[in-house]
Amino acid sequence: MALTTLYPTKTGIDRLLAAMLDVREAHPAWSGTDVPLSAASQGFNELFQGYRQLLQAVYNVASPWWEGTIEAQISLGMDRPAAIEVSFEKRLAGPASHPNVVWIVRSFWLACAMLNARGDQGAYVRPEVVLLQWLIDSGETELVRLIACMPYWPVGLDENGEWC
Repeated sequence: MALTTLYPTKTGIDRLLAAMLDVREAHPAWSGTDVPLSAASQGFNELFQGYRQLLQAVYNVASPWWEGTIEAQISLGMDRPAAIEVSFEKRLAGPASHPNVVWIVRSFWLACAMLNARGDQGAYVRPEVVLLQWLIDSGETELVRLIACMPYWPVGLDENGEWC
């Protein structure tokens, strides 16, 4: 069964892939090119495979959890469309608000940043490419739907311009 979402997946994809463009302007070294998975270094390839594997395991927990959230609203007398809308009002990221989804995205974003900082993996790869574009390219439709529910990447920059 497809993951229940309120908004079109493409809207989430476009938002997340564009979210860091302003940061790239402030830090030109982060621009790089959007390296496809097929051309990625072994380190980035291994990172992505681990991410995809863990994200699938969490999807298997987050999806029924999210359906339970919607069903709880239905049990209060709402029809399904209203229950979905209220569930998103309570949890803005929908199924991506599951704490393990947020933890995986943050952890792998920071791991990607560390690989880039080491500088021994060849081309710089933007974390959003690893965490979303490579899922798209790999045909992971349901995992993409999950990540596209996030209204923003759960990361920031510290006072030294480092991801945190």
